[in-house]
Amino acid sequence: VLLMGHRFADLDALGAAVGLYQPIQQMGKPVKIILNSRANMVKQMHAHLLEQGFETAFIEPEVAPEYVQEDTLLIIVDVHTPHFIEAPEVYKKCKNVVVIDHHRRAATYIEGAAFNFHEPYASSASELVTELLQYLLEPADLLKTEAEALLAGMVLDTKQFTMRTGSRTFEAAAFLRRSGADTGDVKKLFQNDLEGTIAKYDIIQNAKMYHEGIAVAKVDHTVGRITAAQAADELLNISGIDTSFVLFPDQEGRVILSARSMGDVNVQVVLEKLGGGGNAATAGAQVK
Repeated sequence: VLLMGHRFADLDALGAAVGLYQPIQQMGKPVKIILNSRANMVKQMHAHLLEQGFETAFIEPEVAPEYVQEDTLLIIVDVHTPHFIEAPEVYKKCKNVVVIDHHRRAATYIEGAAFNFHEPYASSASELVTELLQYLLEPADLLKTEAEALLAGMVLDTKQFTMRTGSRTFEAAAFLRRSGADTGDVKKLFQNDLEGTIAKYDIIQNAKMYHEGIAVAKVDHTVGRITAAQAADELLNISGIDTSFVLFPDQEGRVILSARSMGDVNVQVVLEKLGGGGNAATAGAQVK
């Protein structure tokens, strides 16, 4: 079994994959998580997992095709469009594919999946995986590290349980809490160093009101993707702003966009026009 999320994996993509890793192992199946260790938004979580006994769990996208056999099952989490997945070559080689995702269906999506658990009303892929796990095991059977990875994914995509939450979201979170997830430890995964915090507020200082309720912040130098995403989140804490866009150049000459909304503006629809994607409240894109 191979587990894979989207490119530039975030805590939800990694959390959903990690949540499935141990139960699949317990079924006696060899399993690996495909993760680009150089280009992701989960450095802290990845390092924590390596310390907690997951050092053999991960493989890089470039070597992943070597693991594909005739009967390999590929489970894709937190993404359903072929051009956003971590390792497209693996997808092309696998005959058996499962998709677990919560984003609004895009024009291009993975067809012919053996099992498609696509629920746009869910808060996160981690919530969907947690729902599946409740049919597979008891709370005590889930490792604390796995429960915290799943909870971190839910915290990220719900903006700390303030957005896109339903009763099922809190039921899933309660299951993870019973499994030993420590909310304090999860919070630490979202901490910034001082340099990153200063960079975040530097972006916010560049913000301008575009239309009523919409703030746009652009910087002319490269910043970390996590920093930009956090700045877009932080802008929504300012009175009078319910939609934010952050733009910055990367080292390859592209413009990276990070968008957030807590109102009527669907940022996924906006950024899909620019080749990006996400959900109504959180979206991203990169433009040449």
